[in-house]
Amino acid sequence: MQTFEAKVLAYESLLYHVSWSMLSNQEDCADAVQEALFRAWQNRASLRNEKAFKRWLVQILTNVCNDMLRKRQHNRAVPLDDSILAKAASHPAVYSVIEMLQCLSPEHRLIVVLHYLQGYRIRDIAQMLQIPVGTAKTRLRSARMSLSEATTLKDDLIGGVCHEK
Repeated sequence: MQTFEAKVLAYESLLYHVSWSMLSNQEDCADAVQEALFRAWQNRASLRNEKAFKRWLVQILTNVCNDMLRKRQHNRAVPLDDSILAKAASHPAVYSVIEMLQCLSPEHRLIVVLHYLQGYRIRDIAQMLQIPVGTAKTRLRSARMSLSEATTLKDDLIGGVCHEK
């Protein structure tokens, strides 16, 4: 049986990707992962099946991220930086994956990151997030559609965050 620390280290990259996909802020990601690991350590006795450790840890992390998102909900304004606008204007046709993902809501961004960047199957994602498989499929389809629309609506992307409607 592995130690708690060894198990956590094995999923370090996954935890960061999940938290980033929901929070999109490096400092918040670090805080969320730390809080999730603290909660996991405190509740480690509640884990009945060692094989479910990864799913259990991701569930704790998504709960922490959702708590953080609820707390910052009232601060939805995004400051517009002139240097960002100048950079985007000089290369209007080029958008990074990160910029494209910023156009998605946190729940859609999380599905995309888990499926395409981490390689999880929809069924596994649904289990991790404690949602029905159909909901996971719908979110992934909606995210794909939003990403497709974002590539054609470049003017909406320049200099800010554009959560899909």
